[in-house]
Amino acid sequence: MVGLESSMEMAESATKVKTPKVDNAEKERQRAFLAQLRSRKPEKAKAAGKKAPSRAKKGKKMKKAVKGETYYCGVCGCEVVCTTESDSPLVCCEEVMYVI
Repeated sequence: MVGLESSMEMAESATKVKTPKVDNAEKERQRAFLAQLRSRKPEKAKAAGKKAPSRAKKGKKMKKAVKGETYYCGVCGCEVVCTTESDSPLVCCEEVMYVI
């Protein structure tokens, strides 16, 4: 029965929860921090329909892909060199790419 008694004591001691002691200065710091968070104004979210401003590069929208030409995306700025010709334009970020 010795093994059973010691395991029961260990189970009882495991259920006891130790609470950390927090000094008053730390409680005051936490209270001030939470008050500061609550006083902040929420930032306005950007409208979903608006697109990012286009990059500084200017060009014309492509009609069809031509081998050897360089194209760029006006939204993300990605640049692509075409390796094969195509009758359809290259699309990036759901927009037709521009010829450089």
